[in-house]
This record gives sequence, structure tokens and C-alpha cells, in this order.
Amino acid sequence: MPIVEFLVSEHIITFMYYVSKITPLFLFKALIFLGLSLALRHTDWLLSIVFLLYGFIASTLIGAMYQIVPNSQSRKLYFPKLPYLVFVLNIISLVLFSLNKGALASGVLLLSYILFSASIFLTIKNWKPITVRFLSASVVFLNLSTIFLLLSQLNLVPFRLAVHTLTLGAMLNAVYGVELAWIPMLTMTTLNFKKALNLFYAKQFSTLFILVSFYITTHNLLIFASIVEFAVALFYLSQIYSILKQRRIKTTFPIPVRFFIFALLLLPFGLFVGFLMSIFPEWTPTLLELHYNLLIYGFTAFTIFGGIAHLLPRIIYNWKFSERQGVSIGDFIDEPSLPTFFKLSVSLYLTYLVLDLLPDPASLISSFIYIVLLLYFFKLTFFKALSAFLYLRR
Repeated sequence: MPIVEFLVSEHIITFMYYVSKITPLFLFKALIFLGLSLALRHTDWLLSIVFLLYGFIASTLIGAMYQIVPNSQSRKLYFPKLPYLVFVLNIISLVLFSLNKGALASGVLLLSYILFSASIFLTIKNWKPITVRFLSASVVFLNLSTIFLLLSQLNLVPFRLAVHTLTLGAMLNAVYGVELAWIPMLTMTTLNFKKALNLFYAKQFSTLFILVSFYITTHNLLIFASIVEFAVALFYLSQIYSILKQRRIKTTFPIPVRFFIFALLLLPFGLFVGFLMSIFPEWTPTLLELHYNLLIYGFTAFTIFGGIAHLLPRIIYNWKFSERQGVSIGDFIDEPSLPTFFKLSVSLYLTYLVLDLLPDPASLISSFIYIVLLLYFFKLTFFKALSAFLYLRR
């Protein structure tokens, strides 16, 4: 059975039919641009948002899908060398954004996403798994977001249309789809496929509805669309709650699931702040930073932390060491330190959130606190994986 169905046997959890060597590079790049967005947000807000969305979120989506989608089909990626070109074009586009060449940068970025989409869609033969459907929708919205980004650089559509196409469309579809697979796998529970399918259709409707309301810019329509999006998120959270409630053995949640759960607690608050901005547009300057602090630096970042903690060591292990005696997945991540890091990261993030609401210099200190959190995560994941890889390769 395809790995994306995530049966609970140890063999399926550890074995990967296909190993994407480019995925760690995309995930590493994503965290680098998360840090850069923090460094820039007090000096160049627009560039920091571009780095946050297309350097951090989109890079994570691409890297994860290069690994997850081929395994969902039990086949190799179509055009296996193409991801390296996609990676280079991604870097070039973000450099061009830094040089204030927004239109050209958007065009290069769109080209990279089209190439990415071609290899992903040509790889898919089995469209039935719910995760594959959500990820496919995510790919479509990723491309659509970049088209809107290009059009916004030409002053043809508002920039927020590109932002919300990526966040509500590409990002949430990917998160909903992957977590509906990973959380049942990691907690040894089952998914209600019919409810998940209903969620899939509801999510596509709510996303398109809110994007249309952004374009039409009718106040009452945007309010109603925000309510629908919030309701769909609650429907998703209710499914996750049902999955977690099934657990027969009440052991401690695995670390990735703890990250996912904390992130999901932030989701309704972030969406509610967005709902308030739709009702009271005059509050937007005050609430905007809180909105993306909750949804991107909070919900998205902690979801990605959990995903990296689960995916990265398995990629390294299956790439070079799966047949080597005495080597395990745990060698490529600092597992003993992760529970402590999780508690510390929650405390640091909440401190960041509070300080960022205050005027300078408190808000400047908040960025430093978050960067400390990020560097600690690097140490436990990428640094540990690289150190173990180099040591075991001797």
C-alpha cells in the first residue's frame, strides 16, 4: 500500500520507496528565509513578507511534496533531475526580489513552480488518497498565488490576493492533507475518509470564495467568506480531535504530533484576528502583525518544525544507511533533547508574541528571541543530521 496512506507498521514508517535528495536543501532554505524575514521585518516589511511566503512556506511545500508525492504512488519522481533546476530558479527569484526587480523575480518564480508542478502531476497516477488530493490542490494554489504575485507587481491585482492564495490555498491545503495522514499514523488511529473528503471539497469552496471576495472587495462578502473559512477550519479541527480521541494507549504524544497540536491551537485565533480585520478594516494596521504572527510564525512554523523533525532524519537514514547495521533513524536527530526543546520553544514563542505587541525596543528583542528558537531547532535537526551523516560516512 502507498506510504501516504501511512499504515502503522514499523516497516512502513521507516521505509521510503523513493528518497528525494533535494528535499533537505529545500527545508534548509526554508528555515534560512524564515530567519531572514525576522531580520528584515523592521526595515523592509514587504521584502520580509515575500521571504516569509515564498522563501519559507513555499520552499517547505515544494521540498515536502518532492518526498511525499512519489512515495504516495510507490514510484520515482518524474524528471528526477528537474528539482535541482527548480531550486536554483527559486534562489535566483528571491535574489531578484532583494534587488527590487519584483516583476522579473515573480516571472522566474512562476517558471520554477510550473516546472515543479509538471514533475509532481506527471508522477501522480493514483488520485484516490485524500492526502494526494489536498497536495494537488496545494500545487494549483501555489501557481495561482505566483500569478497573482506577478500581477500585483504590475499593479493589476492587490498584493493581499497573492498572499492569501498562498496561505489559505496552498499552505492550508497541504497542512490539512498531510496531517490527516501523519497524525493517524503517529498516534496509531484511523481516519474517517468520508469526513476527510467532505473537508476537501469544503476547503476548496471556502478558499475560492474568500479569494473572490478579496478581488471584488465587497465588505459584506468578505465578512461572510471569512466566516465560511473559519467554519471549515473548525470542521478540520473537529476531525483531528476525533482522531486523537481514538487513542487506546494513552502514552505521551510523539514530538511531531506535539508540534502539530500546539500549532493547531493557534490556527483559530489567527483566523479570528483575520475575521476581525474583515469586519473592521480600520483595525488592520493594528492587527496585521498579530494576524501573521499567529498564522505564519506560529501555526505554520510549528507545523513545519514538527514535519521536519519527522521527515528529515528518515530521508537521511533511507538515503544512505537503511541497510547498515547499527544505524537507526534516531542517529540523525537529537531525540533526547526534543521534548525539552518543545517546551522551551512554546515559551519562547509566547514571549515573542507578547513582546512583539509592544513598541520598540521590545519588538526588536522579540525578533532576537525567535531567532534563538530557530537556531536551537537547527542544532537539534540539521546540525545533528549533518554531523551524524559525515561521521557515519567515514
